[in-house]
Amino acid sequence: MSKTQTVVTTNVEDSFDKVAFIKKHGTKSQAIRVLNSQGKTRTEIKNMLGIRYQHVRNVLITPIKKMVVGRVGGEEDLVM
Repeated sequence: MSKTQTVVTTNVEDSFDKVAFIKKHGTKSQAIRVLNSQGKTRTEIKNMLGIRYQHVRNVLITPIKKMVVGRVGGEEDLVM
């Protein structure tokens, strides 16, 4: 007679609320940057957010555009 053994693993990604996390940080790109700054790998980020690896990679290799507040046409405007 053989015994059947069931192994249950708890994965961090299983309990991760990706919708709430993205909403908290505003955009998927910002959520990717936050997770990267926490030391997560690109594959971990992909799995946690349910997006493609290529999206994660593109966000992480593309520099962030700076927003400059300045005077344009005599009024203060945001210039990208």
